Amino acid sequence: MITVIGIYLFIVIGFIAKKKFPEIHEKSFVIMSVYFLQPFLTLWGLMLKPINLSTANAPLSYLAVIFISFIFTFTLAKLFFKGKNQNIVTITSLVGNTGNLGIPLSLALWGSEGAFWATIINISNVLFIYSFAIFFYAGKFNIENAKKIFKIPIIWVGIIAVILNTNHIMFNTDIMKILQMGAFSSMVIQLIIFGIYTANIKIHKIDKKLSLAIVFEKFIILPVIGYLFLQLLGLNSLLIKVILLEVMVPIAVSNVNLAALFDTEPEEVAWLVILTSILFIPYFLIVAKFI
Repeated sequence: MITVIGIYLFIVIGFIAKKKFPEIHEKSFVIMSVYFLQPFLTLWGLMLKPINLSTANAPLSYLAVIFISFIFTFTLAKLFFKGKNQNIVTITSLVGNTGNLGIPLSLALWGSEGAFWATIINISNVLFIYSFAIFFYAGKFNIENAKKIFKIPIIWVGIIAVILNTNHIMFNTDIMKILQMGAFSSMVIQLIIFGIYTANIKIHKIDKKLSLAIVFEKFIILPVIGYLFLQLLGLNSLLIKVILLEVMVPIAVSNVNLAALFDTEPEEVAWLVILTSILFIPYFLIVAKFI
């Protein structure tokens, strides 16, 4: 619980900073995070433990749930939304807060084993964000957006890390400490960015239809698909619980980063992160009894 409170502390810092110093340029923080600090987080996470076939079940099962859910979110978006909102409805709910919230919760509920599986799933979520979800925030796949996407180092760092790990080339303790410093800095600045964009939210401009669609996707479509699909796979009960938790966690702050980078309504996306974060608490207290 203290860890979760700490997460909100950094969000509040970003909120207060923007209110007190409105001249803060939030996109500069986004660029620093995406291009310079998040590669440390990706490399550190992928090099924590050896990757092998036995650890692949969790991330592959999680991604399978996400891609099946994508069929439903894509259909819902096409039927009821237009423009940038169509892209937001398609992808935003699929990018959950598996790192800042999912890992601490898994640790609290199921100990170190739960935290290990949550960490592996979080890595797959990061790769999903920067190899698939990013195309929807970019909107059109034109030359200009393609250049932006392929210039993002997280994609290439992730590929290099997987190659190194699967070939049993691991970093020593000193290098891992340096990577950890960058990884933790990335998490902190990401939360501060969220707080900054939260300060820009204008309540009277919130799209209620968009909010309802995201809540429906995040707390109904994803958990139901996740539960039904995971039962068919015959995984052990702990793994099913951890994956279900990672599917249900609120929308990730990374959504705000990408929305800002490609001008896809970052304030609206920040509001959706807040909304799902608030609703997650009573929602999880209810569903926790069944997982």
